Amino acid sequence: MLAVGTRFNKGNGCQLQTIQSTLADDMKIADKTQIQTRTRALAIATICLFFAVALASFAFTRTHSPIQTAAQNGAPVTKHATGPFDVKLAPQGEDDKTEGSTLARYSLEKQYHGDLDASAKGTMLTAGTDVKGSAGYVAIERVTGTLNGRTGSFVLQHTGTLTRGAPVQSITVVPDSGTGQLTGLTGKLTVIIDSGKHSYAFDYTLPETP
Repeated sequence: MLAVGTRFNKGNGCQLQTIQSTLADDMKIADKTQIQTRTRALAIATICLFFAVALASFAFTRTHSPIQTAAQNGAPVTKHATGPFDVKLAPQGEDDKTEGSTLARYSLEKQYHGDLDASAKGTMLTAGTDVKGSAGYVAIERVTGTLNGRTGSFVLQHTGTLTRGAPVQSITVVPDSGTGQLTGLTGKLTVIIDSGKHSYAFDYTLPETP
């Protein structure tokens, strides 16, 4: 019995060793897999933490950083003024007529209403042609009054052409012509004529501090 038992133990020793070796290999593979899984999980957690911290930092900066407007920075802010106006033109001297064109000179007086409550005086030079609807003009006017609550004066420079009925117009504040509370005024004014009635649209910038 002992011999049989001994042979049984010896005969199964190799199988036992093989099983033990296989189990050991499986455990190593399992350990490697677990390590790789844990490594991946740690990497993912680290990336998520990084983005969470970055987003939190960005949100904190947006919340606590002062947001300054152009006005707070001292930069001029573009504003808009509209309203009607009345104009009177008076010829000055005789027209200069020659073949193809007629030159004329006019004095002008205006009364602005609406956002610009002011009066204006100036001079206009015109050039008419023999072609209907084609002409040109230049003008200078000094405007004195109140612009959206700010009082002072400024000068507008006009230039315009009419090409067979198609108008091109430019009316600009003369640089550094503003006085009083309108010192530093810049801008462009558009004249609108509808059904014989005159109105204006004035886009301008003005320092916040008079």
